[in-house]
Amino acid sequence: MANTINFIACTIVTLFLLLSIALAGPHLLLPAVAMIVTVLIGGLCVYVANGLLQSRNKIEKEWEADNPE
Repeated sequence: MANTINFIACTIVTLFLLLSIALAGPHLLLPAVAMIVTVLIGGLCVYVANGLLQSRNKIEKEWEADNPE
């Protein structure tokens, strides 16, 4: 679920920034592109962190099943 929300949020923010470039002209080109890159890199970080947490939970469940207390 987090990945879906992440993709939707990144897409919406990127579209708003592209719209701001279209409406404001070339004056906003460099800052908006920098913000788009930042948003996409942040989305990638959230995606990777979510994958790591899911892998960790899976490993913990397997370990708990193999080593009952």
